[in-house]
Amino acid sequence: MTATAERGPLPEEVPVLVVGGGPVGLAAALFLARHGVRVLLVERRATTSPLPRATHVTRRTMELFREAGLQRRIRAAGFEVVPADDPRAESDRTLPRTVYDVRSLAEIRHGAVLETGEEELAVPGPCPPYWCGQDRLEPILRDAAARLGADIRFGHELVELAVTRTSATASVRCGRSGRVRTVTARYVVAADGARGTVGRRLGIPYTGLGVTGHRLTILFRADLDRLVAGHRFFMAMIGNPGFHGAVMRLNDPHRWAAAVDRDPDRAVEFTDARCLQLARAAVGDDTVDVRLDRTFRWTAEHRVAGRYRRGPVFLAGDAAHLHPPSGGYGSNVGFQDAHNLAWKLAAVLAGRAGEDLLDTYDAERRPVAAATAEQALLLDGVPPERLGGARPCDPRTLIMGYRYRSTAVLGGSFEGPLPPVFDLSGEPGSRVPHATAWTRAGAATTTLDAPGGGFAVFSADPGWLAAATRVRRALGVPVAGYRLEPADWCGPASRGVVLVRPDGFVAWRRTGPGPPRCDALAAAVRAALSASGVPAVHQ
Repeated sequence: MTATAERGPLPEEVPVLVVGGGPVGLAAALFLARHGVRVLLVERRATTSPLPRATHVTRRTMELFREAGLQRRIRAAGFEVVPADDPRAESDRTLPRTVYDVRSLAEIRHGAVLETGEEELAVPGPCPPYWCGQDRLEPILRDAAARLGADIRFGHELVELAVTRTSATASVRCGRSGRVRTVTARYVVAADGARGTVGRRLGIPYTGLGVTGHRLTILFRADLDRLVAGHRFFMAMIGNPGFHGAVMRLNDPHRWAAAVDRDPDRAVEFTDARCLQLARAAVGDDTVDVRLDRTFRWTAEHRVAGRYRRGPVFLAGDAAHLHPPSGGYGSNVGFQDAHNLAWKLAAVLAGRAGEDLLDTYDAERRPVAAATAEQALLLDGVPPERLGGARPCDPRTLIMGYRYRSTAVLGGSFEGPLPPVFDLSGEPGSRVPHATAWTRAGAATTTLDAPGGGFAVFSADPGWLAAATRVRRALGVPVAGYRLEPADWCGPASRGVVLVRPDGFVAWRRTGPGPPRCDALAAAVRAALSASGVPAVHQ
């Protein structure tokens, strides 16, 4: 079954409506469906994107997709990104994390290595990053969401959205019939992209530098195996009289993408002949057969929404934040938006959390997106003085070391979403460190896999594991206990405990004496869920 076919009339009511079927909208539908939420997604396009954009899937994003059971499918569709010195670097299923500076691809053996990403790849974790274009990733997300029960409707366009304090009513033009149907939703996730209208319709303000560049991407086909033999790469920055820009390998054999700046004020016609000439100049060898596939123009923009929530409507992905693609952070930030929001919507809809929990989506995700946008602008050549003196940070921090501060995080001594030093040491508001953990029955798992849609308690003290069981029964909230070997990040010796949220972020940590275990843990869980009236849970 495909998720693009019309399957009868739209439902009249749904708990969550997702507007937009790009990568972030599809991910939102997937994550919500995994939590058991009935979700409808509408997308005006007829099918998923044919363009291989947003190719870099970071390690943190892969952790989210691994949780959703998609790692095997993404591995089959893309390249695993590996260090340049990895023995598998020449495999046709991997891609070295190498960026070259070179005159042309024909001269790559003489090129300078600009970066290798070794520090990022060395961070402990179960998931490598992948190189998997949007054209391949979107169908994976769509089909996975549909298998879990999400109602995915391509060819369906939102034409009007009326919002009250407690719900939203959408008018949707449906597929081939063209009929306009009405759907009432308790919540709406607006993932309608850079050209989306939901945010502006709701009067949400945006700030930023606006358009920072005009680009052209040229997709071409060429067998370059002979030219680049022994020098496979992530990206090549090329500069010669005929071409100045970047070339990237795509997932299809012998398919490449070349990106160049274009000046809209100059009368330069990017005809097919001109684009083919540019691609040949980037290759740098006239004996190679280069064939033009297609081209597309786009703009690099900087724009961040002033708020991510208006009543029952939440912005996600490019509808909430835009920045240049430098660093490959864009869609990954959107995936993490969707993951952060999904468990919170599910908890509120299930009656396990207070409505105030939904305000933490803005409090947590908007500062991360704004800071990431600044870093992307710096990489794109925007002077720091235009960004209030922003300085480059460790890329590992952007990928998985960012921090949250909100009422769903209890404690935490950090300031700002990007700490000055990359550190995953169990601080509340940070992604849980990767380590082996064991269930009470003795089955091994990892700290990243353990939450599984609920809360996870990690401790070397069996008393905390027993407390997790009592709290789960008393509160009706999924809480599971896992045994760790004594670890510094979990407190001294065997006394400490860490509570991890469904999204893999530390909600609370106790490293010393305090109230009885069950009372303390119940209070932490309910506080993380914005649930009032914390009850005592007797030992």
